[in-house]
Amino acid sequence: MRVLSLKVDEQHKLDPKHLPSSLETVANLMANPQGKFLKDDGTVGEGSEGPQGEQGPQGEQGPQGEPGAKGDKGDKGDVGPQGLKGDTGDQGLQGYPGNQGEKGDKGDTGARGDTGDQGIQGIQGIQGEQGPAGATIGYTIKVQALTSNPTDAKTVYFGMLPKAPQTVAGRSKVYIRKAGTIKIAEIYCYSGTAGSNEAWSLYIRKNNSADTLIATLSVATSERVFSNTGLSIAVAVGDYIEIKGIQPTWATNPATTIYGGYIYIE
Repeated sequence: MRVLSLKVDEQHKLDPKHLPSSLETVANLMANPQGKFLKDDGTVGEGSEGPQGEQGPQGEQGPQGEPGAKGDKGDKGDVGPQGLKGDTGDQGLQGYPGNQGEKGDKGDTGARGDTGDQGIQGIQGIQGEQGPAGATIGYTIKVQALTSNPTDAKTVYFGMLPKAPQTVAGRSKVYIRKAGTIKIAEIYCYSGTAGSNEAWSLYIRKNNSADTLIATLSVATSERVFSNTGLSIAVAVGDYIEIKGIQPTWATNPATTIYGGYIYIE
């Protein structure tokens, strides 16, 4: 850069006596500043170039500039070499036991081994005392009668056939096929209309000749249970029995009556 060297006084003011004498001198000085200086009389003089001055002190650091725009993302670098294998870690804690697996299929049966030789028969032991007689095992015969409407002062019969009570004996026979003793009779009677409480009796009739009372009930309920656990009627194979009912004269007759029960024989 070309610089016009002018003397200034201590207050940095131009000394008028050192101003160039003419504009031509100023132009000459500015056109060729190398080695030239302005004389006291205002003319331009030439001299040799002086030594370079000492470097001035470093100025204060200026304020930081604004960040530049973000640059483009660089290319992905190469994968580095695999690192060394680390030391084996300590063994972890034992896990909880797993669930029990399903039961496996049954294996095939192995081949049967050879039969061993028969051993020598042992000595016959002493015969023990005879034990007490066991309980007698009895059996039951079921009896029934289908729905009917009982009428006054009638005698009726029923056995095991699924039919209404009969007014003639010998048509509802129950034959005995094992000899024994009749011990219990249990006959359940249900009427849709209960009727009044006149005495009503049921019997076991054997071979259409002998009657044994089961029970007599004087109740006015739909349920009537004719039960007797103290019977003792001997029966032989070929005998037969029927259930015999003697109906009273009711003030109010039962209706839609049905029977069911059993005879127990030992």
